[in-house]
Amino acid sequence: MSFFNPLKKPNNPALPLPTPDYSRTYHDNHNNVLRLFFNQLQNVFDNVLGPNGGQFIDYPNGLFFNTVDQPYSANNTAEPVEFDSTYLSNGVALRPGSSSQVGVTVSGVYNFQYTGQVLASSSNKKDVALWIARGGSDITYSTRINSIQANGHYFEIVWNFNIDLAAGEYIELKTSVSNNFADIKLAAIAASSPYVAGASSVLTVNYVAPLPDPRPVLP
Repeated sequence: MSFFNPLKKPNNPALPLPTPDYSRTYHDNHNNVLRLFFNQLQNVFDNVLGPNGGQFIDYPNGLFFNTVDQPYSANNTAEPVEFDSTYLSNGVALRPGSSSQVGVTVSGVYNFQYTGQVLASSSNKKDVALWIARGGSDITYSTRINSIQANGHYFEIVWNFNIDLAAGEYIELKTSVSNNFADIKLAAIAASSPYVAGASSVLTVNYVAPLPDPRPVLP
């Protein structure tokens, strides 16, 4: 199915060369070229500023997920949340050589929505922490903790947040478990009729607004 986009970038007006003497033909041609150009501009503005104009605007966005389990390697140890697959990538992408660092090429405020599926294989109480790092530095007051005390149960850990990023900066989600690290993991789900396979981690990223000036200071 093709997508009809009524927004066509106007070409620069090819104005006729002026004549040394007054010429009605020259002025008519000059005005006709400008009239066509302004009509094209008006068409763009009418569509963008209309009630459904946002559908024609190209926003940076991305969607990343992990198709395999991600186990924890130790207790009380920061570990990056990893992704092995990319579904959407427009100005937002995993940095070259990294499976966890999500970078942007356009400065702005971005909304990040993360969901991780946790599976515990023991009934011992475990605290699973999730927090945000920007450019390799942990962001204060960004930690969320889920306490899990069940055997063979699935749990979701989620984080939905907005954050400012300059072009070239990146976000990395980090996680840790308090104890019994071998008994818990971010778990992918195998397909089993009637449902399809599920990812161990899913992250969506959407551009929200221009970068504030001046940028806010992190707490």
